[in-house]
Amino acid sequence: MKYLFGVGLVLLAGCRQADSDHHGHDHAEGAADHAKEPPSTSFTRWTDRYELFVELTLPVAAKPVAYHAHVTRLSDFSAVTKGTFRVRFKTPAGIARESVHSGVKRPGIFVFEGPAPAAGKYSLEMIYEHAGSSDAFDCGPIDVSNETPKQEDEAKGALITFWKESQWKIPFATAWAERRPVARELEIAAVVEPAGGDQLTIASPTGGRFYHNPKLALAEGLRVAKGDTIGTIAPTVAGDDYSRLESAVEEARIARDQAQREIARIEPLVRDNLLPERRLIELRNELENQTARSRSASARLGRVVAPGGSAGLVIQSSLQGVLSEVLVPNGEPVEAGAPLVRLGGTDHLWIRARFVAKPAAELARATPTMVRLASGERVDLERLGARFLSPFPVVDTATRIATWIVDVPRAAAGSEANTLTTDFRPGAALVLGIRVGEPETATVVPRDAVIEINTRPFVFVQVDGEHFEKRAVTLGAADGAWIRVESGVAERERVVTKAAFDIHLASVMGTVESHRH
Repeated sequence: MKYLFGVGLVLLAGCRQADSDHHGHDHAEGAADHAKEPPSTSFTRWTDRYELFVELTLPVAAKPVAYHAHVTRLSDFSAVTKGTFRVRFKTPAGIARESVHSGVKRPGIFVFEGPAPAAGKYSLEMIYEHAGSSDAFDCGPIDVSNETPKQEDEAKGALITFWKESQWKIPFATAWAERRPVARELEIAAVVEPAGGDQLTIASPTGGRFYHNPKLALAEGLRVAKGDTIGTIAPTVAGDDYSRLESAVEEARIARDQAQREIARIEPLVRDNLLPERRLIELRNELENQTARSRSASARLGRVVAPGGSAGLVIQSSLQGVLSEVLVPNGEPVEAGAPLVRLGGTDHLWIRARFVAKPAAELARATPTMVRLASGERVDLERLGARFLSPFPVVDTATRIATWIVDVPRAAAGSEANTLTTDFRPGAALVLGIRVGEPETATVVPRDAVIEINTRPFVFVQVDGEHFEKRAVTLGAADGAWIRVESGVAERERVVTKAAFDIHLASVMGTVESHRH
């Protein structure tokens, strides 16, 4: 882990150097070059679909204003690649000045200049347009003066800089801290299994020996389709097993063939009066007996031979699913009705939790909220429409062990759950989250926003598009995908839910300040 951490720091340092170059100036040029830059400001705004982080020179009447507008798509936090960007200086009477620019200079970044209006106070509005729709960002009031204003120092020394270009290259996401009802959550060990209606035990139709299908190699976890041949039963019929029936057929055939050969040898001798005709009559009677015996033995064998001539009765799966248990080894004798294999479907799932019984009052109005898989991934059960099959768990009076079953609907398990991860399948062990008790309204953040650093919980708050603050937080109860924050984060602050550790690495390494693209 130390080695990987060191490698990560080296890579991050290299990426940061590349980002610094990408932003357009090198700090080795000195503070004098930085002083030559016109005074500027920056801010970040959001709509439901996009984030805007814009850097612009402070407007001076009738002079051009330079804009560097970064537009991020919130659905996947990627850079936009097309569109039109508008800047409007507005007064109560209407639009005083508008600048329009089409096309990005680089993915996510609109770089252009537009004239400032006459001196005065305005409302600044910026609009991103693409594919016939537009999103307007209210950027607040702005002053336009006749003289170049002084650059205001921004106190960002304690903040962590993480460039937009870096955010767009990695899995990255943010979300609002918000007020919402949260309740207490219990976590219980559980196992995924097929729903009761999707479980099937295949039994032997008659006594005999069970032979596995060699093409399938029966084993637990094997997926089988409806109609697949599981194996064959070589039955025991009237006390005789299949091998004895085959032997009887073969013996009758040999005896019949011998009688035919003997008749063929005797017939010329009888015609020549060398042997009495009685001998030929006896052989023909023997042939009839052996023919009848062979026909009878073949008929008995035919009743237990599968179509196509394979030995024994064919055992087929009547359900598409996964083998959960193979109960009879290959070639073992079985009795009629004995279970051979157990199958479970994958379209309809149950989550079975077993735990030490708790007082019923503690489980009142309980609902399943999520499962945590072995990989650490969380699956939102509320989004899948999961529910408990009973209001309270079933308790074994002798052992005081409670069993509670969560039903995951067929449509959810068959489509969304299985596409989320292969860990959510019959037989998988997981942790079930249950919401209990009366909810209380509190400030919460997504669980993914909280990371542990030296065993303490932290959240990274997005101050603006490229600056973040590392905050120690005090956590309360968790509820599904959310966790209560007692201190450290306020409502309507933007928190990082993906790539928080990457930002932590940036805080360890430090960042070269530069804002020109």
